[in-house]
Amino acid sequence: MRRRLPMALFGLVVWVLAGCSAATGGAPSTPGANQADITFSQQMVPHHQQSIQVGNLAAERSASEYVKATAAKIVKAESAEVQTMIGWLRSWDAAVLPAAGHAGHAMPGMITAGQVASLQNLTGAGFDETWLPLMAEHLRNGVEMAKTVLSSGQHAETKALAQEIVENQTAAIAEITAQLS
Repeated sequence: MRRRLPMALFGLVVWVLAGCSAATGGAPSTPGANQADITFSQQMVPHHQQSIQVGNLAAERSASEYVKATAAKIVKAESAEVQTMIGWLRSWDAAVLPAAGHAGHAMPGMITAGQVASLQNLTGAGFDETWLPLMAEHLRNGVEMAKTVLSSGQHAETKALAQEIVENQTAAIAEITAQLS
């Protein structure tokens, strides 16, 4: 009996370590996902985080109830989507890019650092007049990212989220565009 327990423990440790090394080394394990799905989440997370950043600025700096309400809807929806996509990336053993990983806002579809700085220095109507077209363009870029994964992704949940993004952000763009007219 004394010999069996150490051997059983040794076997358990070897089994656990073998599973850990397979999960952390080499290519990501992507059940039901392909590289397009991974890339989409890796890029959409910082894209959404930037929407949240400029949405929070609207709460502080806007004079328009419409802008504040629109920003609040965007922040709420995209915060939940960020958590979902981070969960997928972790389950796929794929890197989660930090928001700071896009310093300079060089990733396509991002609001530039200069534009963010401009928003940070504006209040009232000037903020609103700058925020609305910037957010509309930012959302358009998100729609394009979502359309890409719809055509090349394979993860059903990612494609469902992408479809929601296309629908919801297209509607938001139309509302913003009507406000600008």
